[in-house]
Amino acid sequence: MFGTILSDTLQFQSTITTNDDRLMVDYLLPISKITDAGAYANEMFTVKNDCETQEWNHPHRGYVKWWELINGDITSTTGITMGIAEVPVGVSPPKRGHTHDAEEVYYFLSGIGRVHIDGVETDVKSGISVWIPAHAEHFCHNTGPEPLKLLFIFARDKFSNVHYCFPGETEFK
Repeated sequence: MFGTILSDTLQFQSTITTNDDRLMVDYLLPISKITDAGAYANEMFTVKNDCETQEWNHPHRGYVKWWELINGDITSTTGITMGIAEVPVGVSPPKRGHTHDAEEVYYFLSGIGRVHIDGVETDVKSGISVWIPAHAEHFCHNTGPEPLKLLFIFARDKFSNVHYCFPGETEFK
């Protein structure tokens, strides 16, 4: 089943398979019915291409770009921040990682790479989840022939509430 947004309506399409036949079923669900009052209907769906591209391109911090999809800076959400990050092919890994005051979860969407957390290295690929404790020094490195893409999640109201530090540097936001 998948859904598409048509103005204020969410359209779902589902395929039902019986012994010899396949039946496509379309049905519409008003977005206002998804939540009790529908008050957040316009904020419930975010498209990556509609989000501002952010990036680090620093000789000591490495290169990564990301898109903030859900967080209190751009939606009415509380307690969660989520986005997509991409580490390009051929970029040298940083000598040191970064830390922050929030736990973080990565879920790898595509590509292959290596995650470094407090000196422990692990190979990663699509379908792997990684939990990063608060204050753990970490970074990702792309080791494959395509961009390494991951979903990141913080238990914070806003991305701006995650305070980053880089070893040997002052606090960075």
